[in-house]
Amino acid sequence: MEKNSTLLDIQNLYIHYRVYGGTTKVVDGVNFQVKTGQKIGLVGESGCGKTTMVRSILQVLPLQARIPEGRILFDGDSILQMKRKELNQVRGQKLSMIFQDPTASLNPVFTVGSQIEDTIRYSGLVEGNNKKVIREKAVQALKDCAMPDPERILTCYPFQLSGGMRQRVCIAMALATASKLMIADEPTTNLDVTIQDQVLRLIRELCDQKQMSLILITHSLGVARLMTDWIYVMYAGQIVEKAVTARIFEHPYHPYTKGLMASIPKLTGEGIMKGIPGKLPDYLNPPKGCRFQDRCEKAMDKCRQQKPSLFSVKEDHQVACFLYETKAGEQEVEVHG
Repeated sequence: MEKNSTLLDIQNLYIHYRVYGGTTKVVDGVNFQVKTGQKIGLVGESGCGKTTMVRSILQVLPLQARIPEGRILFDGDSILQMKRKELNQVRGQKLSMIFQDPTASLNPVFTVGSQIEDTIRYSGLVEGNNKKVIREKAVQALKDCAMPDPERILTCYPFQLSGGMRQRVCIAMALATASKLMIADEPTTNLDVTIQDQVLRLIRELCDQKQMSLILITHSLGVARLMTDWIYVMYAGQIVEKAVTARIFEHPYHPYTKGLMASIPKLTGEGIMKGIPGKLPDYLNPPKGCRFQDRCEKAMDKCRQQKPSLFSVKEDHQVACFLYETKAGEQEVEVHG
């Protein structure tokens, strides 16, 4: 696959959950692309469907979830049409995911070594399941993650390691097999600030070395700015804005993105942080049209009737808002934005 070609292409994806009260419509027509070697930040508040969307790529959604519509193309092949054997091969050799909580991701009754080695063994990357080669790959994976004394770490149980070390083990497991795409879902949850910085830099450096693509889910806009090339802003199951990282920080367009930016505390202490009033809509009975309408100060009648598509406001910058549907709207933004 040539450089900058599309590695992952999610098209018009809908994901619903069957619950006691009916069906929750969580992901609502998402389009999402990742190119080879690209680092994508997926940001938005808790509950907006970020984790649900990326779990659909690996097909590890809960049993009550279903995908009524949409396509997920990875490396040109449809994930949703793959048989179990093909899917396991993709999971084992091409992509992997670092989950939020390393403690929950590791089995407490098995050593770190047995878990990493099993990951390598079942990936099919080692011919004949050569134990010596598998062990060497496990040690190398820990070395790549800057783990001290990797041979000793392999003999430890997860509870014997600190939170930062457990997260590095999870990263090592992901890197031991994945060759094309890594998905990191809030990889620094529950870690102190200094360890967070180490883990994030480690992920970026290893992705650069292996020329892997990255999808980073985060609530922190600062982390997204440091780690990614592009940012997708998600709200209530819809992509509301996407752009090159630097551009979205220089000039956010969507009212939700502006609200997120206004919520960032300033180191200078100037001004007071502003929150976004209201809450996420009810997924059992989501509003027709734009799902941000009830929290938006600039909502129009059209917003309550139709779902906005992504409009291009600049090169490599799109926003799902009717304020920017026409050229007149774009000019108004340039003057008053």
